[in-house]
Amino acid sequence: MKTPVFGFEAEILTDAPFEAIGARLGALDSPAELHCLRSLRGWQPLEREEGRLVLHWGRTWGGSEESGAISITPDPKGARLRLEGHLKGWTGFLLLGLLRWKTDRLLDRFVEEL
Repeated sequence: MKTPVFGFEAEILTDAPFEAIGARLGALDSPAELHCLRSLRGWQPLEREEGRLVLHWGRTWGGSEESGAISITPDPKGARLRLEGHLKGWTGFLLLGLLRWKTDRLLDRFVEEL
């Protein structure tokens, strides 16, 4: 029997300069230092990939595997932020609502906090 996988994504364009976001994130020891990101556990260090920044998180929670990433890419108007998340496992039916609650407006809160 296959294990169910639930996914979600969101994207926003902000007028915050890409370089300013990169400098702010680079100054942090962990992305969890930002209040809006504390509820997501298992943050990995900031990755710089071919002109973009990526923040990954992942953990096992309630019998399901939770993972995701926030990608930040430059845009002529500022920066484009993209959130992608996945929840894998049978308990995902129950936990998806909690994960969506934690990530609802996450990108907006992320920009406000920067």
